[in-house]
Amino acid sequence: MKIKHIKNSIVILALLAIASSCNLSNNSAQTSSNESPWESDSAWYLSNTPKSNDKIDLFYIVSTNVLSAEDENGNVAYQSQLTESDRKALDAEFKYVEKHFSQSDFNYFAPYYHQFTFESINLASGKYQKVYSSVSEDICNAFDYYMEHLNNGRRYALVGFSQGGMLVLDLLKHMTDEQYNRMVAAYAIGYRITEEDCKNNHIRPASGETETGVTISFNSALTTDGLWPLVAEGAVTCINPVNWKTDSTPATFTYENEEHTVSIDKQTNILIVKTNRPEYYRKWNNNPAFKNAKVPLDCLHHWDLLFYSDFIHDNIKKRSGI
Repeated sequence: MKIKHIKNSIVILALLAIASSCNLSNNSAQTSSNESPWESDSAWYLSNTPKSNDKIDLFYIVSTNVLSAEDENGNVAYQSQLTESDRKALDAEFKYVEKHFSQSDFNYFAPYYHQFTFESINLASGKYQKVYSSVSEDICNAFDYYMEHLNNGRRYALVGFSQGGMLVLDLLKHMTDEQYNRMVAAYAIGYRITEEDCKNNHIRPASGETETGVTISFNSALTTDGLWPLVAEGAVTCINPVNWKTDSTPATFTYENEEHTVSIDKQTNILIVKTNRPEYYRKWNNNPAFKNAKVPLDCLHHWDLLFYSDFIHDNIKKRSGI
């Protein structure tokens, strides 16, 4: 099965977090205390897909795409200020997901949330958790607004990549039982499910390609040396998004006219991708930002979105029965 081509410029812009630093004076306008920031059309990606009650929804949470901002006093903001440059970085991924995941088959909703920046992952644990708590609250508020004012009772798929995958798990823990019962499936792409996560009634790891109400989780690497602890350590489950098996049965897919083989390593619960050009992928991790974040050279985290996007689209349709 052939994956649609995406230029490496999109990988760099949308997935490798190289958006330019910006001044805090460019913050978006503040809303009054009586208004939800999610009431504004500008709080949401402007989808080109016509919306219909005959379709299910796709609620998408974007990955980390911005660098920290610094004001004239040297104070650093470890959450996106949603400046024009921030939005351009987010839009690149939003557009890719709309084209490859949604493909006009779903009503597409994606919030411009105040995500944590790439540098924040290097903060001390306590400071990082404070930033992350604020981000999680922001996305939960966006989801609550979507459910009350935009969803109109429809079934929906919940999808997030990387930081978005982390937040998918937060939303599963946050949502009501009624909201959960209308969820087709949750896709925590490029993020783990831990034993602690599975204690929540809304987090049921997928075991095949047709169940509903389940959570799909996987991380890719060239070898087990490519396990990135931040997103993959402690995983108790993994599903292969090409053949939808949870054992080590291999599957093949094509990316950029090259055939790849992917299978699950049962010791680490990560996907191992065999390719004829491993150095092509390793070179993208060989940059200062990724070295500072301790991303292993054999990690394929940034291709989890690119390798499997069409498979995810088809799977949402299959799980929803359309």
